[in-house]
Amino acid sequence: MLDGSIPPASIYSTWVETVEVWSIDNDTLYDFSGVVDVILRLQDQLSRFDELIITMRGGSITLPAPGIVQWRVEAPAMFALRPKLYKLIMVFQTDTDITSLILGTVSVVE
Repeated sequence: MLDGSIPPASIYSTWVETVEVWSIDNDTLYDFSGVVDVILRLQDQLSRFDELIITMRGGSITLPAPGIVQWRVEAPAMFALRPKLYKLIMVFQTDTDITSLILGTVSVVE
């Protein structure tokens, strides 16, 4: 479960965001100890095409503390996006499992 909402991002700026992820099992910050990769996807809501994909392995996502996910998308990659509302999907991979969270939507604006 994500705590809060994602504010709009601009195609003209570097997009830096920090979110908290809480466990629905025990209402504590999510334990990332077994996570080997995190993938963040911005998906077109109509075509379901992923228009932006960033990963922890690629260096764009960090896990600085339990339950905290931070990402950074540089301005040139943001400029390649069309301004509109995207579905925001976060995928956590361990050695044995994949867990997907649909974080909701994010508005990418000019």
